[in-house]
Amino acid sequence: MAASKKAVLGPLVGAVDQGTSSTRFLVFNSKTAELLSHHQVEIKQEFPREGWVEQDPKEILHSVYECIEKTCEKLGQLNIDISNIKAIGVSNQRETTVVWDRITGEPLYNAVDCLTNGQ
Repeated sequence: MAASKKAVLGPLVGAVDQGTSSTRFLVFNSKTAELLSHHQVEIKQEFPREGWVEQDPKEILHSVYECIEKTCEKLGQLNIDISNIKAIGVSNQRETTVVWDRITGEPLYNAVDCLTNGQ
């Protein structure tokens, strides 16, 4: 049985959108702006006090990996060659802070975002 030929589209552009409530990865045809595939994962949030949101930094990072992996799997199912992804943009939580241990690479605490009235 012959191997299926991958469709040559491109160049393709990926976008990681990592927000407070979810992470998603989207892949577009850069010439037509057509959305070819995407995957989204919800992120657990904790509200330990008013105006304060915490998240597990490892869960955030894992959600990015998962979204990229699942989107690429979907592209493969569509016979779209992922090597045509030539650029990836990232939009992240701008007001959220994470402190990592520089030796172990482990987070020292949860990701913290202080909400403002103007959300």
